[in-house]
Amino acid sequence: MTPGSSAGLRLPPADVVALTALAWVAAAALHEGVGHGLACTALGGHPSNWSTFHFGCDPQPMSLWGRRIVAGAGTAVNVILAALGWLVWRGSSVLRGRLAGWIVFALNGLTTFGYLVFSAVLGIGDWNGRGVMTGVADPVLARVAPAVIGVAGYYAVVRLAAGMLSPMLNGADVAAQARRYSVIAWMTTGVISLAAALAAGSDWRSTIGASIGVALGGNAGLLSMGRFIKPTAAASTTTLPPNWLLRVAAILGTVAFVAILGPGIAL
Repeated sequence: MTPGSSAGLRLPPADVVALTALAWVAAAALHEGVGHGLACTALGGHPSNWSTFHFGCDPQPMSLWGRRIVAGAGTAVNVILAALGWLVWRGSSVLRGRLAGWIVFALNGLTTFGYLVFSAVLGIGDWNGRGVMTGVADPVLARVAPAVIGVAGYYAVVRLAAGMLSPMLNGADVAAQARRYSVIAWMTTGVISLAAALAAGSDWRSTIGASIGVALGGNAGLLSMGRFIKPTAAASTTTLPPNWLLRVAAILGTVAFVAILGPGIAL
């Protein structure tokens, strides 16, 4: 099936939850472990711990540019995952596969540009003055430029993701369908992030920050997806049966993410 195919999609909500859970767990784990972790090791840093939304790296042995690269490496992984999601959406001949590609693209694209805005406005995160912008004294370059790029990129991701979802839907209620899938995905990332924060024994402030800031805040663009959906003249609607293997994989992956990376791993 190609992006111009004319079959609409109906998927059980539990399968949307499962696809989102797997995509979100993978994105968070790879952002920290592969992005920050590999960059830290490759550039001479000393890894100390790896958890759901943090990777500890002693930057003392590294150069200024080395510290910047380590800080930005997590976002680079999200960019790669977003690109892979788009390729899967475009090339998959399976409707469930195309939806998986859409979810991977949307979550990683929103994380990429949302992080720029998050760091610029609040001064925390990978792109702040202690991360990618380390040593940048000019406030325009340090905070205004990332914020502008972040807002523009975030809007572009929302519009592109809506365009990707439109051909997979059918009927007069396509906007409602889009909102349904988007809200399910949004809530799933929040619940998983909250569970991971609680597993870390965080106080209520950091718990709320992890669940709302990282997930519900960063992925809030999903909630506006419905307004950009364009109805398509799909010839038929395919209602997919439940995929129990997918659901079991999502449960196991989420439990491992929360139980192991929630408390963190000492390195």
